[in-house]
Amino acid sequence: MKRALLLFLSAAMVLPLATSSPAFAQSAPAPAVAKAAAPSLEAQLAAIEKAIDAKRQELGIPGVSLAIVKDDRIVYMKGLGLRNVEKNLPVTVDTLFAIGSSTKAFTAMSVVMSADDGKLSLDDAPKKYLPFFKLQDPDADAKITIRDLLSHRSGLNRTDLAWITGKLNRDEIIEVAARAKPAAKLGEKFQYQNVMFLAAGEIVARVQKAPWESFVTSRILKPLGMTRTVWTVRQMQASKDHALGYNYNFATKELKNLPTRDIETMAAAGGINSSAKEMAEWVRLMLGGGVRDGRRFVSEKGFEQLVAPQITIGGTTAYGLGWFLRDWQGHKVVEHGGNIDGFNAQVALLPDQKLGFVLLTNVTASPLGNFAMDTIWSNLAGSKDVAAAPAAPADATTAASTAPKAPTGTVTEDLIGQYAGPGGSGRIEVEKVDGKISLVVPGQPPYALQPLSKDVFSLANLPPAFEITFKRDPAGAVAGFSIKQPQGTFEFTRAVSEPVGITIEDLMARHVEALGGEAAIRSRTSSEATIDIDFENQGLTGTGTVWTKAPNMAGSDFRLEAFGKTIATIRNYFDGSAGGEQISFAPETTLSGKRLEDSKVESAFYEPLEWKTLYSKIVVARKQKVGDEECYVVVKTPPSGNAVTDYYSTTSFMIVRRESITWDDTTNTGIPSTVTFSDYRKVDGLMAPYRVTIANVGNGNIVITTKTVKTNVAVPDSVFRK
Repeated sequence: MKRALLLFLSAAMVLPLATSSPAFAQSAPAPAVAKAAAPSLEAQLAAIEKAIDAKRQELGIPGVSLAIVKDDRIVYMKGLGLRNVEKNLPVTVDTLFAIGSSTKAFTAMSVVMSADDGKLSLDDAPKKYLPFFKLQDPDADAKITIRDLLSHRSGLNRTDLAWITGKLNRDEIIEVAARAKPAAKLGEKFQYQNVMFLAAGEIVARVQKAPWESFVTSRILKPLGMTRTVWTVRQMQASKDHALGYNYNFATKELKNLPTRDIETMAAAGGINSSAKEMAEWVRLMLGGGVRDGRRFVSEKGFEQLVAPQITIGGTTAYGLGWFLRDWQGHKVVEHGGNIDGFNAQVALLPDQKLGFVLLTNVTASPLGNFAMDTIWSNLAGSKDVAAAPAAPADATTAASTAPKAPTGTVTEDLIGQYAGPGGSGRIEVEKVDGKISLVVPGQPPYALQPLSKDVFSLANLPPAFEITFKRDPAGAVAGFSIKQPQGTFEFTRAVSEPVGITIEDLMARHVEALGGEAAIRSRTSSEATIDIDFENQGLTGTGTVWTKAPNMAGSDFRLEAFGKTIATIRNYFDGSAGGEQISFAPETTLSGKRLEDSKVESAFYEPLEWKTLYSKIVVARKQKVGDEECYVVVKTPPSGNAVTDYYSTTSFMIVRRESITWDDTTNTGIPSTVTFSDYRKVDGLMAPYRVTIANVGNGNIVITTKTVKTNVAVPDSVFRK
């Protein structure tokens, strides 16, 4: 049952409208060389186009539409690739794309406009306009303001499951969010929150006595000439020039058309569909400080609040009202990405350079926007200390006008080891992967170290803003490293290996004994469990049934509920070699790549007895406390797929916690999750956890409570197949 529950956790609770949290590359000063003529604008734009189009193809993105604004003039505008692969239709500058969360900046401006009209204050309580708005935390409920809604500091984790099901109206979605258990105190930290932007849009609708979409159309879109920009999938697809959305699978190299998600209920969080040509007018307005062609759209004071830091995210990164705020070589960056099924967008501004762009793509969760920012800034803007960076020769084949550092160091094997963050947290490995010494971060692909100078490295596939410097003690031994990234510089120390006092063989034997013994384990051939599910940080509940069958089959059926009705169903199935999931609010998924390999291990019915065959490497890494319980920390690495870290009590020898990765082949990254096991009870001679809590950044805490367990029941193989 435990392994089937873990397989359920791997079920993708899709989180669209995702924030783009890009990293920005910093180009190093060019080496001292004879000065050459600065590249022409035409050469710079040609370099940008070549670099972005090459990256587009590398990332499997069908089409891109890009517009660049400089000094209040559109200096570049072009479509690259295809908007419809099946019909071989090209992208144009007029092609409509879903822009996802880039919509949030429009919502924030509509609120500030309403404040300019004297119809609300940013410091008003939301319940003044939405009486049903009530947070579970009494202190937060009493103090929350509209400003908090627009800056992701409500204390709520993402509460996306309710709206993504498509079964609730706007008021119900906001009510469900209010039922969710907060993950932080009001204003304590940045936590991305789509539903709070929905609430802000509904407040605008109440005070303006018109639908939020109508207000934005009349006060922003129409005056800007954005007449083809629309709100719904139906409207977008009525246009002859619109893009289809796709997923690119990095494991199978397959491109799959995705149905465009109708998110009309969540329009204020991510509902706009627009073109690069029309979005360029929005960029002009923002670069003009709220003024376009002499017309002021929002007060100077109101505009300043939009782009002023409201909450710190980390390092030099903050969030304003509907905008991320960052630094690039001393320049302030104002930007926001958008992500929704089959589409990804990036809108970014360098205000002091009067430079900005919009990039629209028709693939889910593309990192191209991050790459585009570095490429465009590097070509069209320079460091504030321009004297320190002589102009590089004009060369339309390069993506940046400054040269990278020349490598002078080497990668040595004494860097290999485990490193820990402050207080022993945040373990990171440096190890050899495919013959290259790499930084291995849970949930991400390995980053090969690339030498810049002695003990200083860049990281493969990351912008130059990411740099790792290893530190040595007086004897020359590696003591730790610091990693510089856009959010700041973070220190890690070399983890000291201490004797753990137990071998893998002994630990496995003690664990098997604690469960009930090998004979009792092998006496089982199947199980069926009914469960209750509490999505604590989502405001939802659910019920389900989980089946397992020897040697390695697992299946489950779940129902999500709100307001006394079923709003979604989820079915997972795995027959030992193939599997997938069927979700009522998303296209069916077939397991592939690392996720398929992980499922093969997770569904092994006799896993406690099969460590040596399931895993190619097992290490008892250290002892560490989980709460008050001291545990052996065991890292299990399978031949393929992702490693898992299990924590076994040093007294009961039961598993207390598991840290694992849910891999996504469409983004080529993984989402870390932590699973805790408690309330162990004996069922037919074997111990089983009756309470399992899964935590990940997208869903918060999911508490699964077992109601009934039956063993050695007849389960048809159809349960484990499509």
